[in-house]
Amino acid sequence: MVIIVNERGFNYLRHNIQGKEKRKYIGKTIPRNIENLKKEFLLEFYREQWNDIIQKIVKRYKKKVKDRPHSIQLKNFQSFGITFTYNTQRMEGSTLSQSDTKDLLVHGVTPAKKSKIDTIETQKHYDLFIKLVTSRKLSKITKDTILQWHKEIFDQTKIGEAGNTRTHRVGVITNQSIEFVSVQEIPKKLNEFFDWLNKYDPKKNSVEFAARAHYKLVSIHPFADGNGRISRLVMNYILFKYDCPLMLIKNNDRRSYFKSLEKSQIKNDEIYFLKWFMKYYIKSNKLPSLVAEPHWI
Repeated sequence: MVIIVNERGFNYLRHNIQGKEKRKYIGKTIPRNIENLKKEFLLEFYREQWNDIIQKIVKRYKKKVKDRPHSIQLKNFQSFGITFTYNTQRMEGSTLSQSDTKDLLVHGVTPAKKSKIDTIETQKHYDLFIKLVTSRKLSKITKDTILQWHKEIFDQTKIGEAGNTRTHRVGVITNQSIEFVSVQEIPKKLNEFFDWLNKYDPKKNSVEFAARAHYKLVSIHPFADGNGRISRLVMNYILFKYDCPLMLIKNNDRRSYFKSLEKSQIKNDEIYFLKWFMKYYIKSNKLPSLVAEPHWI
């Protein structure tokens, strides 16, 4: 928690956790935009915790894949795509098990007595993922891009909704205090999102950028259904584009994942999701010789 301390008439922001402290002078009088300053200060604090670790992870990954044969890289993408598709679908209620998903995507065996809709969307999601990671990288991701991705996954299962933004209000079933932007605001919010997305400086932390893109898009909730899946695709496409390890959010960890999203949305502060995401990403890519598991809360 960021607090304001006054020492001899001078005001400072202070945050202390796990024995690490950061301070920032804010003047003799407290600024009117103090809440925004607190958010920026807290983000600066956590960036100091994760940026160096992320740089090491990405550097190690780039070195590892630099001379990897194309055939091996394709197999790795296919393997990841199967696991990614299973988990992202399962989080949204798919009835297909992990073995069902593998049989479908590897052997072309349609699972018996399982939802036809789940089967179609699983195949479509995997096909789109493989197309994205085996095609020339996009110079930018636009509104038309994600509408097309949505259409490709749902064109056989969500007739009339696929490739279109929603026409009704939505909220989170488990938390009635969260309501996403109104239908009328969607075009404006999407324009703002893509303006932000395509001004990204690749010299910055691409992993944090992917996390923020996921959070911002899913918080707009532009579709009637499929927002989580499209947001996680955008997240992984950004990681792919900037040569970072891809991110697998496991279905078994969906509770903490959704809780971090909800907390950020309720408090209107992305830091709660970013902390969860960066810790999860670092832990997923950790080697004992490279980094210690982060302990920030």
